[in-house]
Amino acid sequence: MTKKFEKFLLGLLWLLTITLATTFWMNIKYGFNIFSAAHWAYLSELQAYRTQIKTDFYISIIAAIVIGLIGLYVLARPPRPRGDTQPKSTTKVPEQSITQTVSYETKPVSESVPAQQTDLPRPGIPSARPLPPSGAHASPPRIQVQQTAPVATSHFTAPNIKQQKPQHLDEISNIFQNAGYIIKKCNRIGNLIEPVIALSYDQKLWIGTSNVSASDAMDAVQTLLAVFADTLGDSANDMSVYACILNATDEPEDRDIISTFNTLDELKNFVDARRNTKPADYDQELFDAVSTYIDTVINYIGK
Repeated sequence: MTKKFEKFLLGLLWLLTITLATTFWMNIKYGFNIFSAAHWAYLSELQAYRTQIKTDFYISIIAAIVIGLIGLYVLARPPRPRGDTQPKSTTKVPEQSITQTVSYETKPVSESVPAQQTDLPRPGIPSARPLPPSGAHASPPRIQVQQTAPVATSHFTAPNIKQQKPQHLDEISNIFQNAGYIIKKCNRIGNLIEPVIALSYDQKLWIGTSNVSASDAMDAVQTLLAVFADTLGDSANDMSVYACILNATDEPEDRDIISTFNTLDELKNFVDARRNTKPADYDQELFDAVSTYIDTVINYIGK
């Protein structure tokens, strides 16, 4: 009973150790807190939007689980018996020969039909559909089977699907830049590919894009606000996010946050009416800190 209790305590100590090590690694490497429900919720949102996440992030979690299970197995397995490992009884059992007689009723076989070989194993049957290739130029695996009749072979090539960059993004970026906004480079936010991110001195963030749905733009706005709320706490109330869409594919539900335009001139007039000017209480150090923070958030989301 004492040994079982010791093993239980050792297992509990091992789980605490591997959990703390995993927490430290995920925080240092990815800024991800495994004890934060908000972080897991945000990860599920990224997976729902099919956002590309680094493969080593999942490898780290799987490796931690595997190491934890292996450690528990090593601690919980019973010790090997010591001393003489030979069995006490060495009585030899006399070998008995078993002869099995099987009679077959043979029938005459026509000379034109060759006799079947019953002592050969049947060839394996390949899958009806070959596995998809791992890359765009990879060829499907080939399974060679000996057969007398010719069989038609089919080649399967996985489609190479690549989302294209929306049009007029350079013009949208120039419009915000000419109005005094600070442009931030972003690879992706949700379903938005390379959107224009413009930061104002009063901590307003504008998302500029074209030929997308208003719902995708609203999802991008909510993604940024969720990260702000999770990382800034009460200070997130000082941040505000809006979106401008050129040639939107649908109508927005909240026009206070999502603005749509039919031409670049309409967008230019809208942005020029809201030029980025320094407020009376402008603090350069505070703005530099906010700008660096926005770079970190965008880089994290865009991976």
